[in-house]
Amino acid sequence: MRKELGTVPTLAHLAEGVRGLQAHGVVLYDLGLAHLPEDRRNAALYAITLMLGYPTSTDQRTGRVAWDVRARPVEEIDGRFTTFSERIGSADMHTDSSFYPMPEEQFILYVVNAARCDGGHSLLVDGEDIYQALQQTEEGRKAFDLLSTTPVPFRVPAIYAAGEDNVEVNVALVFGPAKRPGTRFTMRWRYDSIKKGLAARPDLETPELRAALELMNDVAENRAVRFKDQLPTDTLMLADNHHMLHGRTTYTDERRHLIRIRISDVPNAERIGPSGVVRD
Repeated sequence: MRKELGTVPTLAHLAEGVRGLQAHGVVLYDLGLAHLPEDRRNAALYAITLMLGYPTSTDQRTGRVAWDVRARPVEEIDGRFTTFSERIGSADMHTDSSFYPMPEEQFILYVVNAARCDGGHSLLVDGEDIYQALQQTEEGRKAFDLLSTTPVPFRVPAIYAAGEDNVEVNVALVFGPAKRPGTRFTMRWRYDSIKKGLAARPDLETPELRAALELMNDVAENRAVRFKDQLPTDTLMLADNHHMLHGRTTYTDERRHLIRIRISDVPNAERIGPSGVVRD
């Protein structure tokens, strides 16, 4: 399918241009999909992601590839450990699929309906800026070293777990080995998932680890420089999920609606964890 899509000039030029930027984050305004019906719009987004890698599904129960990022009714949440895409409000800085064995290398977010309120700004923080901020103090350097050598538990949010009542935890490094030339490390981060993971695995917690995690969270949320923009409707954001944190400012407009697709560098059949797409 990718070979056939490569014969479409617009798709081929878009994929070539994105790769040529060698950036950890790209924002494309006025993509030109706003007039399309839902099925054709999502098909176009799928085609774009297929040109960049292998679109995946991290929903163990529905197998969805194109994920709706919009608030669910409060009564449907009912106290579960929810993920940021299920609710209004802010989203702390994080990487996608941080709680799975093989987080995808990239993801896209496409804005179907921008928030019609003074909020919902998209945020990006480069991992290199996280590293540089930590290196400014001895405490920060020790935190980076500890989080590069000591695995931490990530709890899987209920919507991604195999069952509503399952408590699933995966243990991994915050800063893992580099996989691409010119990079220092790969990064996975989601502070609320780690805190709930430590509650489920208290045997892994130490005062030193707790301090390192709190410092990392402070740097990610408050200290590191960041991109901030209230992305308008028909905007596409592509981010490197191994080297970029993303989040959003708080919002109240329940009509805000984005589409997310995660993209792996390797075929789904070679992946570990619930993120293969058996129907492709």
